[in-house]
Amino acid sequence: MGVLLLLAVWPSSRSAAQQVAPNRASAYLFTTDVKDVRAIWVNPAGLGVAREASVYAEASVGDPGSTGKLRQVNAGFNARGLAFGWQHDVLDDGVHGNTYRLGFAGGSGGLGAGLAIARYTGGGGKGTGWDIGVTYLALPSLTVGLVGANIGEPMVRGIEQHFTMVPGLTWRPVSALRFSTDARAVPDSSSTYTLGLSAYAFGLSWTSGTGKWPLGILARLDTDGNLRRGAFTFGLSIGDQDRIGLMTTTPGDISNVDAVSLYGVSSRQPGPGRR
Repeated sequence: MGVLLLLAVWPSSRSAAQQVAPNRASAYLFTTDVKDVRAIWVNPAGLGVAREASVYAEASVGDPGSTGKLRQVNAGFNARGLAFGWQHDVLDDGVHGNTYRLGFAGGSGGLGAGLAIARYTGGGGKGTGWDIGVTYLALPSLTVGLVGANIGEPMVRGIEQHFTMVPGLTWRPVSALRFSTDARAVPDSSSTYTLGLSAYAFGLSWTSGTGKWPLGILARLDTDGNLRRGAFTFGLSIGDQDRIGLMTTTPGDISNVDAVSLYGVSSRQPGPGRR
């Protein structure tokens, strides 16, 4: 099998890093392994995988410790494939930005498809872009997916967001263990019509049991196009329908902690006769 994945990478230039911040969920979730409201930020097709109602909130701190700063706050809801998400960023130089995202999705027979429209405000500029995504249960243990992100290449606080293709897969050898991988393809510098793989991500997640409060462990490695380590994310979660989690991200050499976030997700399946 090919190794394909989505990388949630902070832009490489300093000016871009000051003005554009990806959603925190994209640092630890994959295109083919998300099915609650957070899918609106990663792959909108995930909103239609499970006919559920879910809400979530997350807060992220950069450079945690005595000099740590609140960098991002997120919240959103999903009601059977109709979702809304809000992201507030505290950027460098005191700039504040907001992202509002509306998502639609549906699914049948193992196939899911979704659309998300984003509106960016704050920092002296506005922009609008949209993503489309699909997922498919190719085998009982294998899910594949594809996302087209930043369609329309919106300008976000002066920085153009390039169109990106994100293929991915999730393999479940046993019900408690998942291996996921994404790839990030962006336009080649020599041609706007040629896409080149620029980043990869690989992750393992494990869940203990199926009780009311199962423990989840996640580990993810992000690399550049040459498979050089860029970031490592480790997370713990507890709960099922009502779940809280703590996610920590470090550089590839694990020399320090770049960001820590705490999230909570609550989801409910429709009762009999309400599907």
